[in-house]
Amino acid sequence: MTRLTEQTTAPISIDKAFAYTADFNHVQDWDPGVAESAQIGEGPVGEGTEFDVLVAFGARRIPMVYTITEFDPPNRMVLVGKGSALTAVDEITFSEIPQGTAITFTTDLTFKGMGRLFAPFMGGVLKGVVKKAVEGLATALRSNEATPTA
Repeated sequence: MTRLTEQTTAPISIDKAFAYTADFNHVQDWDPGVAESAQIGEGPVGEGTEFDVLVAFGARRIPMVYTITEFDPPNRMVLVGKGSALTAVDEITFSEIPQGTAITFTTDLTFKGMGRLFAPFMGGVLKGVVKKAVEGLATALRSNEATPTA
């Protein structure tokens, strides 16, 4: 397993930051490692909500299903992503600060099959991917993109 953690801040309320981030329909707007994402089924986003996510890894497109397994607005959520090549457990926490919201993104990646052999050598690449995703989230939250749809 590979664990990666990144932090950022955004000058918006914790409620807006949480609502935008929890709606994984937006993930392709801020995570350059995601080509597409769409909620499976209808209804409000919460525990049990699933998203079809197409992860972009170089030229490859890897389908995964992300499920919100823990949902504590506006403080914390956990998503579990499962695909044929890996399982990702993403914990995203939110804290109010004087400047807006502090966000901590922790991901645990477990590779399957042949990917397990290469995982120990991919730490730097994976850290860069997570760093770009968190930077993208901060940029989206600073812009008008972070208007909750609910």
